[in-house]
Amino acid sequence: MDIPNALLATTSADGNLRKQAEDALNKAVNENPGQLMVTLSQALAAEDFPSPGRQQAGLFLKNILDAKDYALQELKIQQWYSLADDVRAAIKQFSLASLKSPDAIAAHTAAQVVAKIGSIDVPQKQWPDLLRILVENVTSGTDGVKHSSLETLGYLCESLDDDSLEEAESNQILTAIVDGIRKENPDKIRLSAVIALRNSLEFVSENFGRDAERTHIMTVVCEATQCTDVQVRVRAFECIATIASLYYEYLTEYMNALCDLTFKAVQADQPEVGLQSLEFWSSICDVELEYLEEAKYGNNPEAAANYKRYVETVLSALVPMLLNTLTQQDEDQFEDDTWNLSMAGATTLTLAAQVVEDAIVQPVMQFVTSNIQSPNWRQKEAAIMAFGSILDGPAHATIQPIVENAMPVLITCMNDPHPLVRDTTAWTIGRICEIHGTVMARCLGPLMQLIVAGLDQETKVAAHMCYAIHYIFQSFSELDDGPQQLDPYYGHVFDKCLFTCQNSQDENVRVSAFEALGMMIQHGSPNATPHILSRLTSILEHLEVNIEKHKANPSYGQEFYGLYTCACDVLVVIIQRVDAEIRPFSDRIMQCLLNIFSTGHTTAGEEAFLATGALAGAIESEFKKYMTPFYPILIAGLSNVQEHAVCASAVGVVGDVCRALGADVNVFIPDIVNQLLNILRFPNLNRTVKPPVIAVFGDIGLAIEGEFEPYFQHVMEMLLQAAQACVSVQVEDEDGIEYMNQLRESILEAFTGILQGLSSHNKGHLMVPALQGVGQFIALLAAESNRTESVTTTCAGLIGDIASILGQQAKPLLKEQFIQVLLVDCSRIQEGQAQSVATWAKQLVDEALRQ
Repeated sequence: MDIPNALLATTSADGNLRKQAEDALNKAVNENPGQLMVTLSQALAAEDFPSPGRQQAGLFLKNILDAKDYALQELKIQQWYSLADDVRAAIKQFSLASLKSPDAIAAHTAAQVVAKIGSIDVPQKQWPDLLRILVENVTSGTDGVKHSSLETLGYLCESLDDDSLEEAESNQILTAIVDGIRKENPDKIRLSAVIALRNSLEFVSENFGRDAERTHIMTVVCEATQCTDVQVRVRAFECIATIASLYYEYLTEYMNALCDLTFKAVQADQPEVGLQSLEFWSSICDVELEYLEEAKYGNNPEAAANYKRYVETVLSALVPMLLNTLTQQDEDQFEDDTWNLSMAGATTLTLAAQVVEDAIVQPVMQFVTSNIQSPNWRQKEAAIMAFGSILDGPAHATIQPIVENAMPVLITCMNDPHPLVRDTTAWTIGRICEIHGTVMARCLGPLMQLIVAGLDQETKVAAHMCYAIHYIFQSFSELDDGPQQLDPYYGHVFDKCLFTCQNSQDENVRVSAFEALGMMIQHGSPNATPHILSRLTSILEHLEVNIEKHKANPSYGQEFYGLYTCACDVLVVIIQRVDAEIRPFSDRIMQCLLNIFSTGHTTAGEEAFLATGALAGAIESEFKKYMTPFYPILIAGLSNVQEHAVCASAVGVVGDVCRALGADVNVFIPDIVNQLLNILRFPNLNRTVKPPVIAVFGDIGLAIEGEFEPYFQHVMEMLLQAAQACVSVQVEDEDGIEYMNQLRESILEAFTGILQGLSSHNKGHLMVPALQGVGQFIALLAAESNRTESVTTTCAGLIGDIASILGQQAKPLLKEQFIQVLLVDCSRIQEGQAQSVATWAKQLVDEALRQ
């Protein structure tokens, strides 16, 4: 099958023909990608080729270059640049020409292709005339060419990083886009231009910093909000919301106009336009919350200056507008979760409450008290939603008495005949339990009755009741006698929650019930333990029955995986709570876990590893009897580096098993160490896996003690390489700093565990040749300004161990000034055992130096 016929056949209704066509195209791309890509670009540009075939040619061409996965995308970029220059030039020439096609589908597809190639070539300066050509198309082309070129700019800006363009290039793009938005243009062109502007806003910070250019941009966007085409209006308000997020500090002079436009759109325009107008106010709230957070907790003196108080300034008009949206519920809103005006209004009101805090209470509560007893379900539900939306923000002292007075009314609202009123009431009660849970102490009896009854209501109501249980137990755990206050209700609520876990037909309710059950197990008083153990048999029976059902119906696995995941979560908290008392149940638990592993499901397997680790920690040496069936599963988990969460869970189990079995784990260690080293060699390893892998070598060292010697050289080489990498990598962002501290602490833990283990067999001297590298690492930590207290304390512990175990052999290291710097820093930490660790380590260092 030749390429043109294959392209046409990909749209055939005949599945076999489609398969043959796809196979032919895939074979061609594997055999000669350059030739195929030229052929595809020619087919896209061919005006005499049927439109469906042209579309398929463009999409297949784009997909040859496109990948969601970062590593695969990098590979495709390399393959693109491996093509000859004239081949790439031909592909780009035909694709650009297709933008001028009178066939709208072909031109639209060409926009995607050109943008994809541009996203690769523009950052590498390999298509220097692309932006000039697109700008010329927009400013002087036909309407069709303007439209396709603006689409191209929109797709291109969406896919480029914000540092990919030079200022001159972003100026070119902005000029073309703003020209396209002008009201003189047809609506179709204005729409593609507004979309392109939305995607280009991150590139035009310099333009927004200049008054005249900023005003021109704001003017054309505001004009677009008045376009007769509803989609142009929607996209224009979407632009304004994005501008609020990116350029908040420049909006002061435009706020009167923006208020007028957004308020009118919410009150009088189509719902989809009103939704985007509310998004503007949500964006303003988000930015103001960020500034308030930075001013309160951060180290940013500009935060207070940049905070313009936009929400506070317009609050008297904003709140009534938002409250009005709450009364515009969809008739089928209870059954349909489609985002609508009332939902968006509630979200914005919630954010506004967090910004202005106490100032929101009076105007909202006036609306609540006027409508919460209304016979009109819309007014009543809106009042309850308004109340639930302002619970987070106002001071506890302000809102607490209001909540206490509201609870009896809310409890009666749970009997309302309208399901949406009950749903919103249940949601509000859940939020009260989350944010002001201890307020519930005065009405625990009626509340618990309400919750148990609510678990039998509609699925949404039942899910909110689970949410309430979850947060009541979490909140009361923070009080001295809080868990005991819940004792009278514990058994009844626990059993009802367990019944819901096992019998609800709704997956969301089952998951919520399992989460609530887990919180009850975790935070129940000591008196709850017998009840939990008495129900463990029921939990295991339910799990076993479903495992057998799954075995009988393997093709219906999706129905069971959620249960396995939730059941494993509950088993973890039960095991952690009852510890060694789990022994009588361990055989049944382990058999269930082995069956779950056998399904091969990623998420269920990840949770099963966590449960296995908890079981090993609880029964300690008795876990040895399970290692024969479990060991191949553990090795498979360690090998599964592509599923990084599963791999990390398996690594965690290695540590648990080492602590549980001690020296008895040694027989399994050769393959485990080999797999751990393979994980660290994997080129595309998710970085979150690396710290636990490194740290677990310390657990292995402590477990097998002197038997670690055969692995010492290879492992120490890896640890010293990791330590050296920490020296060479500089990070400034918060996530990067947090990760580097995790990595450094894991290296310290590995050094410590290995050294302590070797010393138990008088083999600590093996560490002496590595002391220079260890010292360089400690010196780095001493000079690191972003070092966490945990890293400091762990490092001080390692210094103490080196002094204690190696003594005189470590004197060259121990007399270094950076050793004293770290110990002094550790002695100044107020939390935990840092000061005692520092004192202990200093004494040992002093003794070693006196030798």
